[in-house]
Amino acid sequence: MTPGEIRWIKKHTEKTFKELNIKGVNMKSNKKTVAHTKNPIVGKLLRLKYKINEAYRSYPHETNKADKSWVMNLISDVRKNNLTKLSKEDILHCNGLWRDYEGK
Repeated sequence: MTPGEIRWIKKHTEKTFKELNIKGVNMKSNKKTVAHTKNPIVGKLLRLKYKINEAYRSYPHETNKADKSWVMNLISDVRKNNLTKLSKEDILHCNGLWRDYEGK
């Protein structure tokens, strides 16, 4: 391309954006979203489960399957009993799991 063509493309693009009142390109977020749930506790626990799964795929020998099963049991208890708060022990255990699997 010649420098004149490049200038024309640049000018034409800017003009089109001004005419359409477009400031930039809107792109979708690259963050993973959790399935829509009514209970925010379930969403947070699902993200923890996904984090454990991701760590297991990356480092299968360093991941404890008991952690995943514990989180899955907690999710089913929250859903079954419609809990809105977790016990202090459960929260502390979840925080510890987040710390363990965040760096992996």
